Amino acid sequence: MSVFNLRLESVQRKTGGRIHLTPRVPRSGPVTTLCGQTLAAGSFVAVERDADCTNCLRRSRDPSRISGAFFEQEEGSQLLQLSLEQARARRPAGKGPSAPGKPIVRVLPTPPSIPDRTGELLTAGFKPAGEGLWRSPAGVLVRMRKQGRDWRFAELVFEGSVVATRQDGAIRLRAGDVEMRPSADGYEVRIKRP
Repeated sequence: MSVFNLRLESVQRKTGGRIHLTPRVPRSGPVTTLCGQTLAAGSFVAVERDADCTNCLRRSRDPSRISGAFFEQEEGSQLLQLSLEQARARRPAGKGPSAPGKPIVRVLPTPPSIPDRTGELLTAGFKPAGEGLWRSPAGVLVRMRKQGRDWRFAELVFEGSVVATRQDGAIRLRAGDVEMRPSADGYEVRIKRP
């Protein structure tokens, strides 16, 4: 019987009974069938008839069972050879190894461009850390919230010294390397100037 391009051999007890499948009928020693029976040395014979053991037939359609049986009988090299042949047959034309000395050119995706400003945040020096979330080099997190079509300052998180100063009826804030100062239309959040 041939399954997955492998030839399974048929074996039967000398006393008769069901015909089983095995990867290879050995010349001497015991044989293990696909259904898991071990037939003792000299108690079986190879036959040229189709198998009639329902468990062997069912397991012959399971690639993992067949693979396991081949490796149990140390016939794994046949399985590996077949696998290599199938892989070579599947390789599309022109996909062979590249010629020596020929450089391999890979196109890497370009990172998305960061605008100079996102609403009230001047992005120079900040790194995006999520939707509307920016991180400064010193670890200050600035959360922006979308209001209509524009982004507005929503929250600042920093585990360190924070200085808040009243300035013309508004608050100026310094946290780590970030400063937030009042502007004509709200606030301006930026990395502190040296």
